[in-house]
Amino acid sequence: MTIKQQPVVILVQPQLGENIGMCARAMLNCGLEELRLVKPRDGWPSAVARQTAADADGVIDHVEVFDSLEEALMDCHRVFATTARDRSITVPVLNAEPAALEMKTLIEGDQKVGVLFGPEASGLTNDDLVRADTLIRFPTNPEFSSLNLAQCVLLLGWEWRRAAVVQDAPSKSELASDKAALFLFLDRLELSLDEKGFFLTEEQKPSALRTLRSVFSKAQPTERELNFLHGALTALIKEDRV
Repeated sequence: MTIKQQPVVILVQPQLGENIGMCARAMLNCGLEELRLVKPRDGWPSAVARQTAADADGVIDHVEVFDSLEEALMDCHRVFATTARDRSITVPVLNAEPAALEMKTLIEGDQKVGVLFGPEASGLTNDDLVRADTLIRFPTNPEFSSLNLAQCVLLLGWEWRRAAVVQDAPSKSELASDKAALFLFLDRLELSLDEKGFFLTEEQKPSALRTLRSVFSKAQPTERELNFLHGALTALIKEDRV
């Protein structure tokens, strides 16, 4: 049984076609079909990915490729990211099972959910992670915790399938804004802060921007709240220009 309402799997800078193929196979095992790639190292399409997908052609045929993570997230309302490392990012952390249950509730509330997986060798960067609303950890053996990319996708997919086949009544709330709207506001805020000399040095600016993104990702503003923030920012700019 394929589950039509589902999270989107997003592989960020995957390095090998073989791994993309194995991820596609793991996805289809769990009823997941939507796969996006961000800057695959060896390009796309990939014959070796199709070979290792082991007949998961439906996933391979509909892969979407993006030049940047921001573009891949534009239609997402909520973003989860898998990581095994301790990082100085103040983003909520869940194990895979409660994360999958939360995804189910969000999707039943008509929200688009994306799940990020990092490159095989290094995982997601801090700049990637601050674009997520929630981090996912897999409670593996602390003395040997490393997982390969397809294993991560399979574990998350399995927990998603377990959560998705439980038939609960949908719980709908006011929608969080999609990432395109959030990124638009953050770009506008960055420009305004730049004009006011908020960033003391060019070296300090990337770290400050990561902090800003982290704050707004955790807040998960709705469309109405973002419109309010746009209005507040417009008022401040007008006040300065009078």
